[in-house]
Amino acid sequence: MTLGDYIKDKRATMQLSQPQLAEQIGIEQSYLSKLENDKSLPSNEVFRRLLTALNLSLPAFIAAFSAQEIQQLTAIADVEFYLKQQNSKQQRHSGWLVLSLSFVFALGAVCFYAGFQALCFPERLYQYESRGVVLPGESAFVFTDWNESIPDPVGSLERINQIWQKKAEKEQEIYQRLAQLTEHSFENLGQYYIRTVEGGSRTFEYKTASRVNRTGNTVLQLLGLFLMVFSAVLSLGRKALLRF
Repeated sequence: MTLGDYIKDKRATMQLSQPQLAEQIGIEQSYLSKLENDKSLPSNEVFRRLLTALNLSLPAFIAAFSAQEIQQLTAIADVEFYLKQQNSKQQRHSGWLVLSLSFVFALGAVCFYAGFQALCFPERLYQYESRGVVLPGESAFVFTDWNESIPDPVGSLERINQIWQKKAEKEQEIYQRLAQLTEHSFENLGQYYIRTVEGGSRTFEYKTASRVNRTGNTVLQLLGLFLMVFSAVLSLGRKALLRF
């Protein structure tokens, strides 16, 4: 559609004759006839009065033409200025969009890496065991070193028998106090750690470690992949996004 055709269609829609529209614009009918027959382009001042007469905004006017037709209308100052503004605005939006999509992609990469390397949810599970409750005043390792407090069986026969008797009683006592407890931790707490419990304390000793799969890491990897693919797809179609 040319500018002349557009003016004719709008005039017909408003049921105005050429003389009537020319009067509203403030130009001669012959000048309006030239405009409608694409024999002339309006000056910027006439263009503004034309939009007012047709009850049109500049954006609505521009939207009615193709890119090629608009290019021909850039001889009109207001049209040229408006297009430059729109182009500058689109460039700013494009810059922000690229920056935003880059951030989303980087965030996705970080999430995927964190999940893959188990940075947020460790997958190494440490197992610690305690043999029983250590009473106040006792060695923290009483369940393994209890016999060290008993002297070696030397001396008279009676003395040796007393030591062996004491050792047997202590062994029986330790045996009766055995109450093994196992704890697991995703944090390496060292070879030993002590926890206060009712009646005394427990000494936990490191036994083994195993690898376990954690849902949190899987979620992070899937989220990371989604964000990276999402941002990549939007980057490919960012020209279409900028039209909205």
